[in-house]
Amino acid sequence: MTVERSQRRSGWLAAQAALQSPGPTDGLGARHPDPMFLTVQEVAEMLRVSPATVRAWIAKGEGPPAMRFGKQIRYRPERVMEWVEEQEGGRR
Repeated sequence: MTVERSQRRSGWLAAQAALQSPGPTDGLGARHPDPMFLTVQEVAEMLRVSPATVRAWIAKGEGPPAMRFGKQIRYRPERVMEWVEEQEGGRR
């Protein structure tokens, strides 16, 4: 494992941090969450599947809801977690 990779948070830890982060405040003291998006690689690490699997889901219109920013594909951590919960609920 490279130093760069060991210093970087895994997708799961980054998602958890984003969901728990209070975010910045506006001038009135109200908190707004930081916009935090996960990459295909981070989602793959989070779900313990390969990035190719995540890309295949995208091509089929399956998997967690993704957004495109130009050519970049990104995921909101809370949407990924909601999708996981839906998958868990669908098998009962």
